[in-house]
Amino acid sequence: MAKNEDFREFVFNECLKQEHGEYNVYFTKVISHYKAKAKYHQEIGELENLVKQIKSLNGGIEPLIFYPRVETIEDENISTNKNGNYFLQEPVGVFQDDYEPLTPIIDPTRPPYSSPGYIVDNGSTLTYYQHITEDYAWENDVWVIGQEEIVSPGNMVAAPETIDMGRTNGEAERGGIIKVLNLNALEHWTSGKLEFRYRVNMASGTLIKNHPFGKTKRKHFRDQKWHDFNNFIANWNISNIGNWMIEGWIEEDGGASTQTITNTFPAPCTGCPTTTISFTKQNKDFDMGVTIIQFTDSKSQEYDMAYSKIKRK
Repeated sequence: MAKNEDFREFVFNECLKQEHGEYNVYFTKVISHYKAKAKYHQEIGELENLVKQIKSLNGGIEPLIFYPRVETIEDENISTNKNGNYFLQEPVGVFQDDYEPLTPIIDPTRPPYSSPGYIVDNGSTLTYYQHITEDYAWENDVWVIGQEEIVSPGNMVAAPETIDMGRTNGEAERGGIIKVLNLNALEHWTSGKLEFRYRVNMASGTLIKNHPFGKTKRKHFRDQKWHDFNNFIANWNISNIGNWMIEGWIEEDGGASTQTITNTFPAPCTGCPTTTISFTKQNKDFDMGVTIIQFTDSKSQEYDMAYSKIKRK
């Protein structure tokens, strides 16, 4: 089907809509749109059967096409105030969960975090093309065949596109400032945007913030640059919140089951109690860890998380 220009245009336009917060289109949408078109009768029949089998095996999660280059085209058209200035070539296909790790195991000559790409030749045979890297996928026509990440509702939408040193008692505290040190270690490029959620607890352990940031473009985190979600946490009154907060992050990927993670922090002073906090995550979510942020810390201080750093303002 992808050999036909009209189908490539359909996939592009559907991915551009970001109906699920990502540049993708569900195969059920493809089937619904083309089912009545005689030109694709055989292909749609086969696709419909495959989707039914896949969903019966994975708990009903939607299989889809993810198209990274749509983000690049969208950004270019916004910056140049143009629309439709693009050419869509026959795509290279990549399977979402088939990729080389940081240290390639199968073939050490392959680039780390790359995925084998395939084309359909004139004999309708799936043929290896080359290994595809993240940079290549965002600049060329690559379709990733995968499945939706079922995350919290606040992370099923696209995030909006969008440092003061000391603290004074009662002033507004804002968080959601993150630098990703290893992008693919948190979310492989075949899975698209990142879905961060952070939570903040008082010194007593009471939860005061549990916030998803929405599906966020990878470009905001490339080259280890800071991205500021500019999220209000609270007016930090020491008498209410305490002398420190506990902040934790996860990158959501969903999953079929849940897990409860418990962290216990030692008493910060003689006679002070220990603090225990618990939170629930889905089994595929990546727990990035927790850190203590003290009222007396400089707001320029950076705190280490898994494959990332965070700070406040």
